[in-house]
Amino acid sequence: MMTIAACLWLGLFPLLQGGTYARITHDKWICMLVLCAATLCLFLADRLLRRSPSPGGVPAGRTAIPRAPRLPLFFGAALLVLSVLSCLLGGFEARDWWLGASMRQEGLLTQLCYLGLFFLFAFSRVRLRPVLFSAAACVSVFFVLVLLQRAGGNPLGLYPAGRSYLLNPEFQGTIGNVDMGTGWLCMLAGLFGYGGLDAWHSCRSASAGRRDPRPRIPLLTLIACGIGLALSVFLIITMDVQFGMISLAVLLGVTVLRFLPKRWRLPLFILAVVLVLAAVWFWPGTGGGIWELHEILHGRARLSFGSNRVAVWYYSVPLAKQNLLLGCGSDTFVLRFNRHLQQEGLRIPTEQDGLPLPDYFDTPHNDYLAQWLNHGLPAMLAFIALLCLAVWKKRAGLLPLLTPFSAAVLCYAVQAFFSFSVCIVAPVFWVILGASRKEPEL
Repeated sequence: MMTIAACLWLGLFPLLQGGTYARITHDKWICMLVLCAATLCLFLADRLLRRSPSPGGVPAGRTAIPRAPRLPLFFGAALLVLSVLSCLLGGFEARDWWLGASMRQEGLLTQLCYLGLFFLFAFSRVRLRPVLFSAAACVSVFFVLVLLQRAGGNPLGLYPAGRSYLLNPEFQGTIGNVDMGTGWLCMLAGLFGYGGLDAWHSCRSASAGRRDPRPRIPLLTLIACGIGLALSVFLIITMDVQFGMISLAVLLGVTVLRFLPKRWRLPLFILAVVLVLAAVWFWPGTGGGIWELHEILHGRARLSFGSNRVAVWYYSVPLAKQNLLLGCGSDTFVLRFNRHLQQEGLRIPTEQDGLPLPDYFDTPHNDYLAQWLNHGLPAMLAFIALLCLAVWKKRAGLLPLLTPFSAAVLCYAVQAFFSFSVCIVAPVFWVILGASRKEPEL
């Protein structure tokens, strides 16, 4: 039953929308609530089926779920309790934190949905192959829609009147904003990349143990993962969101290190870091993130770097220290931050070298900093612990030995440093994070 739920979240939810970008966040939020209710029903049905007696007379639930680490449950519970306490004791009224003060609707109700998904999947068993096929079908449909938009079309009528891809390339597919779409695609890249590796190992094992060297099911899974990975990487590159490339680079680096002899890993990692830093130091690039990093290394940082992310981070840290332990409640950043700017006489740049930049922010554009500001420093540490436990569930020294789900978590963790939580993408992450507690079965 929970495999069906996982297929709905990874294969259907990203495609759901209300037929326009004008209200896509609210429409996705409604879809999230409906699917959360459906997931709870499937979980309860799954529990009932597992407790029914097996033909041998032994309750099926006794052996259906293998042992799994309990520490993620502890940190998930800690994050849940701290989120509730931050809202009750943060100084704002329920109308501010229950649904959220921003248009993103990241209030306590949404946080409860996220953590509820985490716990439902953390206590469940999910088969990997159907999830991979569902996700591959989803990204294939998404890919076709994006190509039609880039060709000048308006499939599903998502662009409102007077809008188009040519005028608004920052909106594509059924996810909407390309930053959000890139975050989702980064997770899929990790899922397909390591799902394909698992399928490859299964193909080799099956070929070695059978006379028939054509193990059809693992081979089909390998093909689906290859197609899904190729489409995801292509879309990430062509959407041209810088943190997407950073996430792919981290995933590739961890994967390459995994296949190197152990004695070479640390020296080659250090060498790669030195070469990258040296290249950025001496080569100013042609603009964008490389040029900004070049300027930062030479002591010429600007608040406007990262589309004003540096300014928001720089101004947010003193604000976070004011309510260090509990924050001020879910999605209350927008109320505090803009008031803080006015009181302190601070100003966010409106342009960089003549290029207009956004100067109004309802989120710090950093998921970790958002946890600290909204729910307090202990909540941020609990969130980081959840990510680390998923990524380093298996390791060789300091190197994580990734599974398909933990690879997806790693990619989300990297892009979360530059992006933010929103119901358009975040539910998929919490589903994967919960499912990563157990070893997936291909």
